Amino acid sequence: MARVLPITPVAVPSLDELAADPERVTALPRGAIQTLLHRCVAAQTILLGALTAADPDKSNSKPDSLLDVATAAGRLGVSRDWLYHHARLLPFTVRQGRLLRFSSHGIDRYIRMRQRV
Repeated sequence: MARVLPITPVAVPSLDELAADPERVTALPRGAIQTLLHRCVAAQTILLGALTAADPDKSNSKPDSLLDVATAAGRLGVSRDWLYHHARLLPFTVRQGRLLRFSSHGIDRYIRMRQRV
């Protein structure tokens, strides 16, 4: 009959404890390391999602307004003709029947995204 060795429970340190003393990871069983990695990935995903979804202008929280072509063109620094020709490709375009309007918040996001490129 095979001899069964008793399993000694290992205290799993917190991520803060591991960051403070990285050598502690050497005493952890493989399963505990995998569990900690899964928790890190889950936390990272949640934090990145919150950061991505966070609206940097939320503290400014003014209501969105719809701008006419002339005002939107001025905000974007383009001609009215350019805006008419590209309206169907722009994510902040709002059609109200035959009227063409543009979301003020959408233009702000568009400008921020273009600055990062």
